[in-house]
Amino acid sequence: MNIKILMGIVAVFLIAGGIYILATQEELPKEIAVDPKNVVTKTVNMSGMTCEACEIAIEKVTEKPGVVKIKASSPDQKAVVEYDKTQTDIKTIMKAIELKGFKPVSYEDEEGLHELTPVQTEKAVPEMKCGAGKCGGNK
Repeated sequence: MNIKILMGIVAVFLIAGGIYILATQEELPKEIAVDPKNVVTKTVNMSGMTCEACEIAIEKVTEKPGVVKIKASSPDQKAVVEYDKTQTDIKTIMKAIELKGFKPVSYEDEEGLHELTPVQTEKAVPEMKCGAGKCGGNK
């Protein structure tokens, strides 16, 4: 009889624990599917990219919703950005790049070159110092 009571108590705790875990779990954000017909490509002209580590840091902006792909090139000071125009826009992506420590100065698309206005570039971003020993003033 003692074993039955013990098994009943264990079962109650397991069920209560399962309910608690399910009730307190945060719902993970669901990734929104990217429709290929909404994907656009723009080239961001950069300042402050000096090495491969800088390129990798910029390419990590693909973790943002709607960003499909970024290919950065430090020799060219450019980042080619593919994104879903229904989920984000180029200025939001450029702001995310700026938060990584780089300075987007303009972008190019099928309509031509789009210079950022002085208000948009007012906050100067220092050159990235990624720790690889090649960046910024560490050359």
